[in-house]
Amino acid sequence: MPGFLQRLFAPRWRHNDPRIRQEAIAGLTVERDREKLETLLHDDNIEVRHAALARLATPERYQTLLATLEPGDPLYRTLLDTLTGKERTLLSLEQRLQVVETLDDPALVTHMATHADNQQLRLAALARISDEQALIEQACQNSIAGVRQAAASRIDSDEGLERLAREARRDKQIMRSARDRLNQRRDQRREQDARQQRRDDLIAAMTRLSDQPWEPMLPARYRHLVREWRSLAEDADESQRHRFHQAEQITSTRVVEHDNAEREERAREQAMDMARRDSQRIIGSLEQALKDLEHHATLDAQDVAQLQAHFRLQAEQWRDLTDRIAPSLEDQKRFEALLHKASELTGAWQRFEEHEQALRGAIDSRDFQAIKRLTRTIAWPEGLPCPTLLTHLPEPAAPTDSDSAPRNTLDPDQFQQSLDQLESQLDRGELQEATRLLDSLMQRRQRLPSDQRDRLQARLNQLGQRTHELRDWRNFAAAPKREQLIEGMEGLAAADMDEPARDQQHRRLVRDWKALGDAAASRERSTRFRQASDLVREQLAGFYQRRDQQRETNLAERERLCEQLETLISHKAATSDPDSLRTIRDRAREAWRQWSPVPRDRESELRQRFTRSLRALQTLIDQQARSVAQAKQALVDEIRELEDADIDDERRADQAKALQTRWRELGRAPRGEEQALWRAFRQHCDAIFERRNAQRNQQRQQRDSRLDQMQALIDRLDQWFPATAADQTILADAEREADDLMPLPNGPRTGGMLKRWEGILRDRRERLDRLALGTLAERWQQWQPLLEAHVAADSRALQGEPADNVETSLTLSSQALEAHRLRNDRRASGEQAKAREWLEHLRVHLSVLVDAPLGSEDSSRRLDVQVARLNDAMGNMPEPMEEIEQLQCRLLASGPIDQEDWQRIAPRLESLMAMLQEFDTND
Repeated sequence: MPGFLQRLFAPRWRHNDPRIRQEAIAGLTVERDREKLETLLHDDNIEVRHAALARLATPERYQTLLATLEPGDPLYRTLLDTLTGKERTLLSLEQRLQVVETLDDPALVTHMATHADNQQLRLAALARISDEQALIEQACQNSIAGVRQAAASRIDSDEGLERLAREARRDKQIMRSARDRLNQRRDQRREQDARQQRRDDLIAAMTRLSDQPWEPMLPARYRHLVREWRSLAEDADESQRHRFHQAEQITSTRVVEHDNAEREERAREQAMDMARRDSQRIIGSLEQALKDLEHHATLDAQDVAQLQAHFRLQAEQWRDLTDRIAPSLEDQKRFEALLHKASELTGAWQRFEEHEQALRGAIDSRDFQAIKRLTRTIAWPEGLPCPTLLTHLPEPAAPTDSDSAPRNTLDPDQFQQSLDQLESQLDRGELQEATRLLDSLMQRRQRLPSDQRDRLQARLNQLGQRTHELRDWRNFAAAPKREQLIEGMEGLAAADMDEPARDQQHRRLVRDWKALGDAAASRERSTRFRQASDLVREQLAGFYQRRDQQRETNLAERERLCEQLETLISHKAATSDPDSLRTIRDRAREAWRQWSPVPRDRESELRQRFTRSLRALQTLIDQQARSVAQAKQALVDEIRELEDADIDDERRADQAKALQTRWRELGRAPRGEEQALWRAFRQHCDAIFERRNAQRNQQRQQRDSRLDQMQALIDRLDQWFPATAADQTILADAEREADDLMPLPNGPRTGGMLKRWEGILRDRRERLDRLALGTLAERWQQWQPLLEAHVAADSRALQGEPADNVETSLTLSSQALEAHRLRNDRRASGEQAKAREWLEHLRVHLSVLVDAPLGSEDSSRRLDVQVARLNDAMGNMPEPMEEIEQLQCRLLASGPIDQEDWQRIAPRLESLMAMLQEFDTND
């Protein structure tokens, strides 16, 4: 056909005029003219393409075209323009979003993010961009601020942030945010590096601490290093953890060993102190017993017996004490002296009992010579009460004084007062004053009145005797003591002992020598003692020099300690831990006591300086403790708000634990405030944890209740046995009840219950399946009359008689009723040969189901059955019970079958149906 004729008769949609083609598109329908519209999509005219695209515009079509077209295709540009909104949009906003969310081409996604007419479209396209360089360009160049900020928020590398901080001049906020994020990252890296370096420093410090000699501050430094390590250990690597743990174990072992040694030393000191207290108690008890006895006016047998019993008891205790620890020499001497004094008393009492009768006879006969002799024999100790008989011994009459009284008499009352003063001095042991007063009274006694002279003279004689006894006793006791001290000093000069012990012994001897005063003093003894003392001092000259040097060292250490305290106070930190400051204070006191002694001329001034430093340190501790109190009060307020917050109890308890950790890290507030704050804080913590525990208990009770319900269900189902196939509903109800209780809490009890439950379910399902198979077998027996009636009707129809329908009075299921209807229909239209072959096929199928043996003649049918079952399995093969029920319905529907064929196959079907009772549906 010529070209003009072709153009004349061409359809309008293929017309040369684009306007006509565009108008023709309005008459096309998508269902009938899709191919024409598809062709017009690639038209040269943009308006035609746009009109055709408007008829086919769907999100799926856009996705397909954008995935298949080349970027240079005109349709591709039309798609982009309509999708971005540059031209009239053909899709709604939701549809365009749907298209954008499926785009994968980076250039297309970038184009949409840059040129789309809606912020949602740009953000959706931006979400499809994964290249960081493209994100940076969007953050710098995109015309919408929200898109720029969204792109900037996804830039994560340092290089990207640096470029963003340089190039995002269009948006100062993005530049500032990028710069802030970059600075924050740098700060974080610096902080991580600082934490890393600090951990290395802590490891080195702990290593040095484990190697350095012991000092009092070592445990505090160890605990400080451990606390600081715990605050930095979260991001430590395994190597650092291992090295710190090794050094910590060594230091911890040293601290524990030293603490154990200190405890053992304290235990030994406590044992020594207890032993000293016991020895003092025993000696004090003996002294008190003798002192109590001295207050008695007279003495009897009961007093002596009690004294003997008391001394025996204390002597036994003293022996037990000496078995445990040796008492001091002074205590041993005091005990022996008291024991000797008691022995003298008991010996004198025995002598008194032996001569008591003779003494009484001499008193009755006024035999003064015998009384004097017996008194000397008894020899009752002085200063102790004596028996009543010895206190009233008669004396011979004194000769009368015929001399006249002196002219100048002395006032008896004044003389009496002087005697009282003399007695008081003797009681206090003031021998020199008593001797002078006694000499004065002896000179004045002749001037006493004659009527008072005898009485006052008797008392004066008694006090004079006491004075002489005191002098004799002191000289008697001091003379051997001085000789002992002289010998001790001379022996010390010749003894071989270490210098500290020699110096201590020398000072003790000098102190004891001075304590004797002038008792038994002589020039010869003093000279000997002084010479021996000088010799010992010459031997200790080097020791004294080293001691002076040590005192200077101690002085320097104390000065250094004061300087350290003053430096600490002058450079105090606002976040100083009050507990650490308290430890420093206590350790400073220990160190002060350790660096002792010091030169006496500097001790007072240095002590005042140390006291001022400690007072300033205590002021700093109080200030920091008050700051801690304020911080802990804030924690109390915070945990109070947490207690009232509407959040989950577990989350509330976790936040309370975090607050407890912060509480421990703060240190201690002042003592009174610390206790009050802790009570308030602990009260809220207890309330939070009680609520958490109550919730846990409730959940535990609910879980236990579910377990109990599940256990009851298991027990109930374990006692239930299905009687008929209809009992399947009971088992289904039980399974639904179990599903409602699921999931059960984890635990050994749950595992055992679930195993038992599965076993019971499996057993009951097997029982129901066997009952259902029995029901099917019974149903087949019930169908026998119906089957016989169908076979008879089939036989008549095959012989040419009319094909009558068979009626039944049996209650059939819907499937069986449909099979019965098909059997009646097939009687008139079915073919006997096909029905006979189908019946044989069903027999083989039933044999396969009940696993009955088949002959070689049935091998091909067996293969057909297996292939058919495999094909059915491709489309969800039915359960064995359902398959057998379907097979029975197919047997009922198979026809027409004459009487001969049925008689041949019926017995075999009967035997196969009887095997259903033994068929295992789980195979």
